[in-house]
Amino acid sequence: MAGEHLPPSSPRDWEELLALRLHRPGETAPPFRVVRSDGRRAIVAIGHRALERGRAAWNGPAPVPGAPALATRRTWGTLVGAKAWMRDRSASAVERSS
Repeated sequence: MAGEHLPPSSPRDWEELLALRLHRPGETAPPFRVVRSDGRRAIVAIGHRALERGRAAWNGPAPVPGAPALATRRTWGTLVGAKAWMRDRSASAVERSS
């Protein structure tokens, strides 16, 4: 899964923000992993059985006031497409700033 408009700067910040949104009282949150982040974009690996829960939690309202809004953008079955998406976005950002 890949998303944008995500403000954290370090992988640890990303993990904390995403985990906070997945938390449900009395339930164990599904495991996920921040694969790569670049500015306001990130690629997150999450199991296919937890995909709907992750998407709903990350696109839903912020669990605490003032928390940044998140938006998932794409879902891939493998990381190949997600990494290409990240590369293309970086290349187009460089072209726009030139």
